[in-house]
Amino acid sequence: MFYRKELTSGKKLSFIGLGCWRFGEQENTCPSNNPGRNYWNGQKRADSLKIIDFALNAGITHFDTAQGYGLGLSEQFTGHRLRRHREKVIIATKIIPSSNKSPDILKKIELSLKRLNTAYADILYLHWPDRKYEIEFAAEALEKARNTGLIRYTGVSNFSVEQMDKFSGAGHIDFCQTGYSLLWTHREKDVVPYCISKKINIIGYSFYSQGLLLKDNITADTGILNSGRKNLVFLKKENIDITLEIIRQLDAVSKSTGFTKPDLLTGWGSSKTWLTGILTGASSKKQLLETAGSVNKQLSSDIIQKLDSIALIGLNITDTGNIFSHNQAVY
Repeated sequence: MFYRKELTSGKKLSFIGLGCWRFGEQENTCPSNNPGRNYWNGQKRADSLKIIDFALNAGITHFDTAQGYGLGLSEQFTGHRLRRHREKVIIATKIIPSSNKSPDILKKIELSLKRLNTAYADILYLHWPDRKYEIEFAAEALEKARNTGLIRYTGVSNFSVEQMDKFSGAGHIDFCQTGYSLLWTHREKDVVPYCISKKINIIGYSFYSQGLLLKDNITADTGILNSGRKNLVFLKKENIDITLEIIRQLDAVSKSTGFTKPDLLTGWGSSKTWLTGILTGASSKKQLLETAGSVNKQLSSDIIQKLDSIALIGLNITDTGNIFSHNQAVY
């Protein structure tokens, strides 16, 4: 495994992190229209726990979840499985404050820690900017949590440069999580240079574009069409042809070089020296091991250049601010 970042605690953050969004969905009994339950169309608890075991055995130390994933069950499953490895692994979770009151925000953090079966979170992100809270108040609350030992590093997820500036006025940002993939390099024009200038660690999520880049025929894939992924910006009517062309060209490079698509994508990502890490999910042992093994493949500069050229095509995909098209202009 490849480790680009070491935390002050001595823990090494694996370049590939396991995204735990789909954990806990199938066990949830909440209404089916709740995105915290059914975005991925379900995954059994036993399968989720096995995926965590496979990740640990493959050298993955970075596990990313959120209070909203599986409506809390993702945190429970992840924390339960990692408790015996706690001093070696990096657990990141995310919250969305529901008020500007510091005690309310601290209670949310404590709820996540209880679910995770841990005394502290290695990284605590504000998940999305939201009208329910002011960024400055939330930043102050996170600093209080850091000072009391509840969290060790603070971060923001899906924040614009303007929103990060607001946070920085009241607290310190250690990590920034933003969508990044061969289909989506839009934030290289704003968020990435800002983070580099401020020495903020950048974590790219949905690095395989939630599996789209690995699929053979996304327009007929029932796993996509029956899940929340069908609403991704890449599959919008105005963008689908661009998405298909990028996948076609990626397939061509794979066939001509003999590298698998995970090999190519991970090698391309690791060539971005400003990327501290990437996040990918997994639903099977085969998928997880293929992803973990991809960090050991060395790509030539010619192949990297080909992939960079393919990524440029993705700039024609509508820039909605993020891959989900959520409205960030709420302040």
